[in-house]
Amino acid sequence: MDQSLHALVKIDVISDVVRIDIRGSLTQASRSALMQIIQRVRRMGITAHISVDLGRATFIESSALAGLRNDLNAIDRGAAGQEFGRPSAPGGVSLELSPRADDSATLQTLDMSGNATASAAPAGTRRLTRFSDDELLAASDSVFGLLDDPAGMARSELLATYDEIGLEISRREAEPEPV
Repeated sequence: MDQSLHALVKIDVISDVVRIDIRGSLTQASRSALMQIIQRVRRMGITAHISVDLGRATFIESSALAGLRNDLNAIDRGAAGQEFGRPSAPGGVSLELSPRADDSATLQTLDMSGNATASAAPAGTRRLTRFSDDELLAASDSVFGLLDDPAGMARSELLATYDEIGLEISRREAEPEPV
């Protein structure tokens, strides 16, 4: 049996989530590689929520899963984040054990081979105020569509994102047009 990790890292710009899709094996030996990927995403300056999708993994060792949870709890407490001279990122990390629908058409692959201090901006993340009106409407439609998926990400995050988009659209409609 292949014991390698085979992780695919993608960023969902609309939902502000980095998804790490594990297609290989999560073992005690490969757990450290997964932690390095998570820490590298944080070193790139990306503070988005990280979702580790284990639903398509070929093999998961229970001891590796328990160890991974302990590692992630240590990061949440700031113990591992202090190693880089700053507290851990506010986005948090979650583990998903059920397979997700293939959403590769809407996600951008995150280049993990570049400089570890690279900015997240080239990956396409930006503030809602910088979206065009058409982009805001498309984002609103996309997030609304995700709300119908019961297997999707946390509904509270989606609702908050949908509300933020709605507030930005309302703010723009309330502004007087330039003369």
